[in-house]
Amino acid sequence: MDAEKLWESWEKINRILRLKHHEVAKKYGLTLEQFHLLIELDELKLEMVSDEFIPPTIGEIAIDIGNAPHTLSEKIKRLEKKGLVKKVRDETDQRKNRVTFTEKGKNLINNIKKEVSKTFIEKTNTIDDENLKNLLKGLNELNEKLSNN
Repeated sequence: MDAEKLWESWEKINRILRLKHHEVAKKYGLTLEQFHLLIELDELKLEMVSDEFIPPTIGEIAIDIGNAPHTLSEKIKRLEKKGLVKKVRDETDQRKNRVTFTEKGKNLINNIKKEVSKTFIEKTNTIDDENLKNLLKGLNELNEKLSNN
């Protein structure tokens, strides 16, 4: 079946991208787990409240990525020691810590994104326009169907 072949291709692509992620993580002295946590944090930082950036709490991050808060707190400490993130006390509730990127962390995540996407974009640009349009159309359709459970 074509769907099964598609799944096999998808798995191969994911494997290649994971290897690329692992390579980049090592280059920057990160474990793969730290690398993925930085990616998760980068996605979370986009959440805005009242047109003002409010960094997520450790508890909010834990819920989002499916980790226990105390486990995540240890992981955050390791990133903090590397100078990539910092914890700041919540202004309204001193019991809560919010997590933000340091300048070093922001620069690192931007470099990682550029580096990881570079190979993908270079290889994608070698696909002829018609096939690329069809691939994009199919991926958009699949994304929509998967999003509408």
